[in-house]
Amino acid sequence: MECATLNNGVKMPMAGIGTFLLSPEEAEASVLSALQCGYRLIDTANAYMNEKAVGRGMKRSGLAREEIFLETKLWPSFYEQEDAVDKTLQRLDVDYIDLLLIHQPAGNYIAGYRQMEKAYKAGKVKAIGLSNFTEQQIQEILDICEVKPAVLQTEVHPYS
Repeated sequence: MECATLNNGVKMPMAGIGTFLLSPEEAEASVLSALQCGYRLIDTANAYMNEKAVGRGMKRSGLAREEIFLETKLWPSFYEQEDAVDKTLQRLDVDYIDLLLIHQPAGNYIAGYRQMEKAYKAGKVKAIGLSNFTEQQIQEILDICEVKPAVLQTEVHPYS
């Protein structure tokens, strides 16, 4: 699997499966199937309401946790909750997250980014980044951050 090396040395697979709009049952089955077929990147989010199922699919695969690159996102309503990352880890039933993103620049996303930096420094998260941010919003984060974002995830398709 081809990988990209992020700004902190973490290697991220270039192909993966997303779990947006999947029911918990579909997410668990899809994650299991994708991992069995050789995929190693799994993308989910608090807002998808299927993180527990993603975690179950990962466990059922029989792969070591270190073989799977797990990416998830914090939703704006969680940005100011001190235990947001710990609750995410619990839902996924994992000890760490490979990549944690701010899902969107709504609410107090600066507080959310600070939460992610704290989790990064504690080893709960291997890399942090942004999703759906504009150039101006990215610059706002760059001006205040201690840990630079490693990824900017953007929605790209013919209808967007």
